[in-house]
Amino acid sequence: MHVVKSIALAVLVLALAVFTTGTTEAAAAWDGGTIRVEGLGIAPAGTSGTQAEALARRAAISDAYRQLAEQTSGVRVDAVTTVENLMLANMTVRTQVSALIKGAAIVEEKQQRDGSYTVTIELPVYGAGSLASTIFAPNKTPEPWTMPESVYMPYKPQNYDTTGNGTYDRSDRKADWGKDTGKTAAPTPLRPTTPSTPAVIPAPIRPATPAAPAVEPAPLRPTHPTPTTPAAPAAPAVPVAPAPVTPTPTTPPADLVPTGRAVGGYTGVIIDCTGLGLRPVMSPVIKAENGRPIYGYKNLDSDKVVQNGMASYARSETDATRAGTNPLRLRAVSVDGNANPVLSAADANRLLLENSASGFLDATNVVFLR
Repeated sequence: MHVVKSIALAVLVLALAVFTTGTTEAAAAWDGGTIRVEGLGIAPAGTSGTQAEALARRAAISDAYRQLAEQTSGVRVDAVTTVENLMLANMTVRTQVSALIKGAAIVEEKQQRDGSYTVTIELPVYGAGSLASTIFAPNKTPEPWTMPESVYMPYKPQNYDTTGNGTYDRSDRKADWGKDTGKTAAPTPLRPTTPSTPAVIPAPIRPATPAAPAVEPAPLRPTHPTPTTPAAPAAPAVPVAPAPVTPTPTTPPADLVPTGRAVGGYTGVIIDCTGLGLRPVMSPVIKAENGRPIYGYKNLDSDKVVQNGMASYARSETDATRAGTNPLRLRAVSVDGNANPVLSAADANRLLLENSASGFLDATNVVFLR
């Protein structure tokens, strides 16, 4: 019995301290809610009764914690970093994650009819005592949102901090983003044109008219003044009423992209990434086509990120409740690193404009369809 206990403890310690590179594919498939594993234990041969049950339970607990350690280590933090990578690079994070796994709660356990034993353990990804609380460093002074018009400008890729704990969305993964020659062809100056002088056509010469003979004036007769009738006053002008002006609607339909201004009233955003290979990460970065990040950890209050995460992942709009009742709907043109949705310049501009009016990005009301 002592040997079995020692072996189980050694397996648990090894899983927690080393976090071997053999991460499971199941770990990469989490959708940001809870990591849930089920351990199975079988009593050693030759045992029975209470002793067999106790040994099977202990083996199930050991198996469950081993699986939890593997799946947690495989969770993707960003496009290039897993929890395992972060633990190897940051001793503080490693200590905190190991303690978190050791303290994970058993939510269900049961002895099976065949004598085996199952134990289910859950670890929350977000909220109090969650994985996110160990991954994200405090960020009490979020960076301001980038200006909407910047998505049309050339951008030189830079490493983007995704957690505050030394993880970065590296710029060298997309070397051609934001490529700019630095030179713009100068427009050809316009030369003033001198208008041509029109030809002067001489006026035709008319023949001289002979002078008329002098006429002797008739003798003057006395004239009597003719009474004049005063003119009737002019009728006053009748004012003409102006034609009624039909007011032009000031608010375009919600699905039409306005020019340079927000429609307002949006409760969140749904970005359709279906068919683009998007996989869940804890710290996604939304980018414009020029490579400029327009939504990420640095723009957000870390308390909100720890509590709710930066985005939800859904299979359909029916499940996209996080975006509220009036979401802005956009379609990604691509997905960078299977993690970061990329928007066209026009849609990126629209997203920033609408957020400036409604603030739904600050509230992390973001849903990705995949």
